[in-house]
Amino acid sequence: MTFYKLTRRAMLTAIAGGAATAVTVSGRTAYAGNSSKIVFGTIPITPVIGSYVGTVDYFKDEGLEVEIKRFNNFAPILQAMAAGNLVAADIGIVASIIALNRGLPIIAPFLSAFNTPSHPLERIMVLPNSPIRTLDDLKGKKLAFLGRGTVPDMMLGALPKKTKIRKEDIELVPLPAPNMPDALAQGLVDAIFAIPPADTVAERKYHARTIADATELVPYAGLSTVAVRRNFAENNPEAAQKLYRALIRFCRWIDDNPSDAREAAARNLGLPTDLAAEMRIPPFSRNGLPVMPNVWNLYAMMVEANTIERHPDPASLFNAGIIEPTKRIVLPVVEKLGLQFDPGMQEMLTGDYPFLTEPPQNYSAGWEQRLPKS
Repeated sequence: MTFYKLTRRAMLTAIAGGAATAVTVSGRTAYAGNSSKIVFGTIPITPVIGSYVGTVDYFKDEGLEVEIKRFNNFAPILQAMAAGNLVAADIGIVASIIALNRGLPIIAPFLSAFNTPSHPLERIMVLPNSPIRTLDDLKGKKLAFLGRGTVPDMMLGALPKKTKIRKEDIELVPLPAPNMPDALAQGLVDAIFAIPPADTVAERKYHARTIADATELVPYAGLSTVAVRRNFAENNPEAAQKLYRALIRFCRWIDDNPSDAREAAARNLGLPTDLAAEMRIPPFSRNGLPVMPNVWNLYAMMVEANTIERHPDPASLFNAGIIEPTKRIVLPVVEKLGLQFDPGMQEMLTGDYPFLTEPPQNYSAGWEQRLPKS
């Protein structure tokens, strides 16, 4: 998959039609019948684990046969999940909340990547000669973003708390991340809400400059998760635990081996190695356990931004889709692996969550207190 060649016609088609799938998934049901293959959907950005598979393969180490399918954004992944064509979805936490809220048959008992003020990831960028200098200057401008229901979409909902403008004051243009740098250069948009590696491409190829890191809007946010179909987890409990064990091992490897992780991402995303060496990589959770105050904060932001409708019983929704599966699947796995100190996660646990109506500890699930403090 390349990030460098895009014609104007292709760009206009992408803008008109929104983000499209990069692959076609076969109609068979994954992990069904006599097949032991786990079909794993992912997208070409750095906050997801699928971008780093190759140098090491903990799926194989756990005795799992995993087929990776790459898409351009989360929407077709959720469609494939709903149809039974994918077992696992390597997606944003925001997308998983949307899926749960819509009643899709998934669970999301995992935290992959996250960001904090000390480790920002996404950023809003413009061309070097742009008159846009601050977030307020985006009023009335075209901003490329990944689309409704994505992490950038949710973060834009925080604009009123940080600026003089609202999300509705901006003309939002949904685009796949790889297309954003060329869209900016061709004048099809005024700014891009870029996720690595698209931000580094824009910076190096077109000298784009940053007007704000996403953490200026939302200081602490879980970025990604790996959701699985509920029936897979229920019918194949041992395989589900092996899958999440492999994912925890991947997260730790990415954190411990940033140079090797960048090389793996370069191969998977079709990037020059020198560009990959400079791109931002987020911290990955060393224990894979969701931060429930963060989940609740994201949910509240999404409701306020009209990304989703308010659920009649969000506590039951999160209990069934996140908390109980975490206790049943991920927590036993990580306790057997050994809980590890995670300084970034300590920031997350004590972070500022302005959309919560109660103290953050009131939203905790219990496992937060088990994490090592040093």
